[in-house]
Amino acid sequence: MFHNSKKISPESYLNGKRIGIAGLGPGCGVTHISVAVANYLSEAEKRKVCLFEQNRHNDIIHLTVALGSDISKPFFTHHRVTYFPSFTGTLPECASDLNCDCMVFDFGNDFRSALGRLMLCDIKIIVGTDAYWKKDEYCSFSNFTKDFTSLNSWRLFVNLGDVKRIKEKDGFAITVCCFPFEPDPVYPGKETITFLREAIFG
Repeated sequence: MFHNSKKISPESYLNGKRIGIAGLGPGCGVTHISVAVANYLSEAEKRKVCLFEQNRHNDIIHLTVALGSDISKPFFTHHRVTYFPSFTGTLPECASDLNCDCMVFDFGNDFRSALGRLMLCDIKIIVGTDAYWKKDEYCSFSNFTKDFTSLNSWRLFVNLGDVKRIKEKDGFAITVCCFPFEPDPVYPGKETITFLREAIFG
């Protein structure tokens, strides 16, 4: 379910564009959603994607091992997605040689600390949860969005959100939607693919 959704112009399609993903707080599933977005673009849209982990949590290392890739290398490719685990700083030199269609950045669970890098992205995805004890995070984000006049490029994904309560988060002036249950983000299912196509492309 989507609120405040605005049609995205064809010029914003993700050919060589950047998607930044950051969380409202700990435990909201930023890496899970980042991997799902990258694999959706790779498999459903046939893009060549780079996923950069910029959060120092090393979650992608666990994915690397699970996929049977060599952890001694600085990056690995699986299904047209090239993963850069725990990448911080400027883009690695090898990234310019990858000729990717799209770059996805996992900025971790503190969108404020990632704001400078997030603002450089064409599409900015903020991830939150629907837990009652996380309400303060949404209040903080609501205060943040008041400072912007145009938020067309922003999305708020409520991970495993309750559709009945999503209207409570309808005051951010950006597209707000419930990210569906996705047990395996490396192989996103039809519901996730349909959701991401609408959420990203409009």
